[in-house]
Amino acid sequence: MRSIRYFAIVAFTIGILLLGVKLVGAQPKVQQVWGAGGGEIAGSVYGFDMFDELQPIAWASVYANNGHTTFVAYSSGGGYYEMYVPQGKYNVTVVEPGYVPYSTAVSVSADSASTINFYLEESHVPVPEFPSGMVSTVAILALAAVLVATRRTKRTK
Repeated sequence: MRSIRYFAIVAFTIGILLLGVKLVGAQPKVQQVWGAGGGEIAGSVYGFDMFDELQPIAWASVYANNGHTTFVAYSSGGGYYEMYVPQGKYNVTVVEPGYVPYSTAVSVSADSASTINFYLEESHVPVPEFPSGMVSTVAILALAAVLVATRRTKRTK
């Protein structure tokens, strides 16, 4: 009987844990156009750190929007990004937490290559280190640890 109750408490705790965590599925494949009729947008993303030194920014999101479709690329560890898009006029925006977003316009023609480097300023808005769901996750794990410790204490008496 006790094992069933213990199992129910553990199952309930795991269920609440899964509800408290925001599960993220796989992202869809990045839609980019290769070949004739389009061009390349590439460059680097840099940001000023707290010492006013220019550093490459990894994993910055770079969006190119033509009013109908939005293409996305992410900067590498060295800050470099590239994307291939159909010809047309685009608003290219870079977004990174802790920095002020920046946008610029570019016109892409067939087989063209456009280089756009971004130099971002700090936004001075604190960036949370943990997702909001982590607080409830830690609380639930602490509760589960207390329940396990209580059960073991009762067994040894």
